[in-house]
Amino acid sequence: MRVTQNRLLIVDDEPAICAIICRIAEPLGFVVRSLNHSGQFLDTLREFQPSLLILDLKMPDCDGVQLLQQLKEGESEAQVIVISGMDQRVLNTAEKLGRSQGLRMLGVLHKPIKRPALEQQLNDALSSANVFSREDLARALAEREFVVHYQPKISQESGAWRADGAEALVRWLHPQQGLLLPGKFLSLVEEYGLIGELTDYVLDASIRQLAEWRDTMPGIRVAVNLSASLVDDLSLPERMAGLLRKYGVSGRQLALELTESSATSDATKAMDILLRLCVNDISLSIDDFGTGYSSLQQLYQLPFDELKIDRMFVRGLPDDEEARAIVHAIVDMAHALKIKVCAEGVETPEALDYLKLVGCDRAQGFLISRAVEPGEFERVMQAWNGTG
Repeated sequence: MRVTQNRLLIVDDEPAICAIICRIAEPLGFVVRSLNHSGQFLDTLREFQPSLLILDLKMPDCDGVQLLQQLKEGESEAQVIVISGMDQRVLNTAEKLGRSQGLRMLGVLHKPIKRPALEQQLNDALSSANVFSREDLARALAEREFVVHYQPKISQESGAWRADGAEALVRWLHPQQGLLLPGKFLSLVEEYGLIGELTDYVLDASIRQLAEWRDTMPGIRVAVNLSASLVDDLSLPERMAGLLRKYGVSGRQLALELTESSATSDATKAMDILLRLCVNDISLSIDDFGTGYSSLQQLYQLPFDELKIDRMFVRGLPDDEEARAIVHAIVDMAHALKIKVCAEGVETPEALDYLKLVGCDRAQGFLISRAVEPGEFERVMQAWNGTG
């Protein structure tokens, strides 16, 4: 079944929940329709042809698992967000089940739904609306249409959280469509073999920005994401060393974030490349920790000095008992290995308080700030640290 772009179908037996989602989704450009029972699900699916489905897992007349099966049988290409007030583990299992059935599972949301998390997933859904050619992306690189925004990171210092770092996140300032998030183009950059060029672009911009912040924010550290394909690039360490020399920036101010899967693409070559980066004082962080298949192996074999707890575990804090246990265990294990821990996706003061309680070293997320332009980043940092 084909889908029509930017059409959202909400299936939830609570009209108030449907109304809230509608108020958030429509300003983002979605045409929204809602169902409070499952009886008309298949007919609405065929007639409305949504690009996105938000589905309550627990309906009075039909559970959401049955609707996922109907979605599969209807061969719908709609992306799916599962919502429920049930245990987070149940939500995560429903997401895995959908993926195993070949459905396009976008994520899960725990009730009561938090606006920033919903907006993020709606924007992720919109990211699939545009398809750009290789020529479009190559032109954008040549004309320097990509820009780098920075999301603040905070660290525990003397019992308080202090803003002292950032993650560099690329955006595309498209001449017709405005500012586009990575979900709209990054997978295509990978597919077209342009990821090395884009990464060099982001590294150059980030290291140049560190040089510009030398007087106003001395010692600040910026993390840049590294694609799996580049962990096989033996020329990468020398290119990075050259950029650091060019702008007069210490390698201690730069960190590279690698996913677990990227670090395992070729273990011997990865060790060669990552060790050379460490010799240049560049820090290494293992991203999305807990979502891969060889986490402990990577921590044992490769010279990481930070691991980032995936937002999947952080978003349940502090109410979810399993999330608390997992986060606490990760922090204890990392500290035993003399590795710092950063929590991603921090959205509530309560989550941040719990992370402080268990000794998590660093944090980032919408509670602190979204990724912002360099000038705004300085103001956010100053305000957080009480100097703005």
